[in-house]
Amino acid sequence: MEWEFSAEQINDGELTFSLAEFTNKLYRLVCADAVNVMGTFIPQADTTRHELNPVEDYYVQYYVCFYNYMLCLATDRSRRTFTSHTKRLNIQQDIKTKFLDKRFLTDLAQEQIETVDMFKAVLKRFVSELIESGISTNRLPQMIYMQQLNSLSSIIPTIMKDENARKMIIRIEFHDSLMGSLKKIFRIPTGV
Repeated sequence: MEWEFSAEQINDGELTFSLAEFTNKLYRLVCADAVNVMGTFIPQADTTRHELNPVEDYYVQYYVCFYNYMLCLATDRSRRTFTSHTKRLNIQQDIKTKFLDKRFLTDLAQEQIETVDMFKAVLKRFVSELIESGISTNRLPQMIYMQQLNSLSSIIPTIMKDENARKMIIRIEFHDSLMGSLKKIFRIPTGV
């Protein structure tokens, strides 16, 4: 997966790239990859978005797994967190099998270092903009989650209304305390 700019350009403020823009660009890149993964397989059921045909639904399911895994890597969550969540998803069995395969996940993490760095940069930029705008730290997790849902709504239009669609997505949360998470994402030395 190739990006036409770097995470450093976002970190340096040279380029603005919102969470919604990242989510949509990632979707287009993942769909192109899903075509290669599908091969001649034609999915039968649409369980994610009933207004979509089965092939489009397959892309959305594949994307959700890919997005969740990149999010786990970008926020330093364990592979176990990702696999535990993926096991509960009501998705095509071949997608679930692929995203539960340890070797596939290891290879994917190595192949997608640039994407993970991009995700981290977008999250860092987004969180810093919220903090600079004066959002209280108590409201920060809720604001981040709402923006995540908004960014995914162009891909999964029912996500705001449909609890099952929201449950498919791993929330953008930071697993340590808020300050510990912010220090990690902004690479602030621990002794500060």
